[in-house]
This record gives sequence, structure tokens and C-alpha cells, in this order.
Amino acid sequence: MNLKRAGVVLLGALAMTVVLFYIDINFYNDYDFTKDNVNEILFWSFVRGLVISMAVNIGNYYRSVQKK
Repeated sequence: MNLKRAGVVLLGALAMTVVLFYIDINFYNDYDFTKDNVNEILFWSFVRGLVISMAVNIGNYYRSVQKK
């Protein structure tokens, strides 16, 4: 994996983190979040965003390889 592809994956993960974090915060019915709760939600949002971004990137790579 070259540096450009890694950068695209991380950029996608960060973009997905914001969206997933917003969704997770709105699904919680608890309005008195502690710092630990917010950090945990943010961490898991980043992990899920990273996994989704990697899956999309791998799928796009193999689709482009098949077209050749």
C-alpha cells in the first residue's frame, strides 16, 4: 500500500468518524456524558470509520484490477 492510498483511507476514516460520532451521540438517550463516555464513543466511531474506509478502498482496488 503506497502513501497516497493510505492517506485516502485515513481521510475517509476521519470523514466517517464525524458522521458515525454524530449518529452515536444522537442514539444515546443519556444527556450527562462523562469524558470517558465521549472518548469511548469517539474511539469506536473512528475504528468503524477506518474499517468501512478500508473495505471500500479494497473493493475499489479489486474492481479496478478486474477491469484491466
